[in-house]
Amino acid sequence: MSDINENTNTTLNKTESEASAPEYSWGQQAIPEEGENPVMLRRKIKSGYNWAGSLIIWQQVIAMVIMMVITSVMSASMVPQIIAEHPDYNTQQLSEALSAQLMSGNEMVYINAVTMVAANIISLIIICVGKKQFKLKSVLGRIQSPASSVVLACVGILGIQGASILIQNLVMGLTGYSGINETVTSAMSFSDDVVTNIMLFIYMVIAAPVLEELMFRGAVMNLLAPVNRTFALLASAMFFGLMHCNFNQMFNGFLLGLVFGYIALKSGSVISSVICHMTANLNAFIIGYIFEYKLAPSIGAEAAATGEMIVFAIEMVIGIIALVLLWKKQGKLTNSDIIVTDYSYTFDDSEEKKLCWQALLKCPTFWVSAVLCVGTACTLVTAL
Repeated sequence: MSDINENTNTTLNKTESEASAPEYSWGQQAIPEEGENPVMLRRKIKSGYNWAGSLIIWQQVIAMVIMMVITSVMSASMVPQIIAEHPDYNTQQLSEALSAQLMSGNEMVYINAVTMVAANIISLIIICVGKKQFKLKSVLGRIQSPASSVVLACVGILGIQGASILIQNLVMGLTGYSGINETVTSAMSFSDDVVTNIMLFIYMVIAAPVLEELMFRGAVMNLLAPVNRTFALLASAMFFGLMHCNFNQMFNGFLLGLVFGYIALKSGSVISSVICHMTANLNAFIIGYIFEYKLAPSIGAEAAATGEMIVFAIEMVIGIIALVLLWKKQGKLTNSDIIVTDYSYTFDDSEEKKLCWQALLKCPTFWVSAVLCVGTACTLVTAL
């Protein structure tokens, strides 16, 4: 009789324990990995959030180091020439002349392109090696959504761009400040040199979209996605905006990141978001080239800027219509909308809340990356 009571108590305790434990599943796997339990699972998810935040830190630090190396090498070759031409320059004048020479011409375009491509590749490799759940092959699968959805997303992207540009110009007009200075502008400027413009095109329209989508929709969003897709979309878009490190592009990047992430999750592949990202950058490249480089010298900067705003306003209207159609076609995000399907878990509501924003806001890498990016953005604010 005593044995029966003990067995009954043991069974009841076990049942109560199981009832209090969060419900979770392992994506397409029928059973959890060997030795994996709820505590280990929570740690695994939080570790993914930390790695997601660390990607920006790696990118910014590596970019800073590469930039310093490149500019040091270039400065070493330029200083003797400046001294030979202006032997009477003091240290301050020499420094100003050196800075002006680095900022002028095509140097900043090449420096920025090489720096960011190298930094993105190295930081992406670090994440792939450090967090093994993220595999490039997993995020480059076949697009599951119909082609019409990707086309609508591409058109919608133009609307996001147009709206953000118009809002930025309104804010600049009201405050008298721009969130971007001459350094950033020089890094993305057109030139009379065809080779430089081709380099800028390759970087803006091809290299940056591919690498940034692999980083932020392929790695960051998937590392944030195992519990809740909407959380992953919002948080990855926030990281994407922060990464640009200037207030103009932070705002634009966040809005664009929402659409990039949405179509990537709905299609099950970052290939769709790469196409959308290329479309966005190509649009900015063409409009900038036509209005700011070709037309401004002949019709005046003010008239060119007005024409540019008109084009963006038209794109905004058409793009918003496209986004409404895309939403009606695809609907809101669900737990089935995920790229890396074997890295997905289901928790009860209370546990899910703890493992989304609460968990992310406790990650040290999130705060370090946010402070780093916002701090850099503050230094780039310039009076008009």
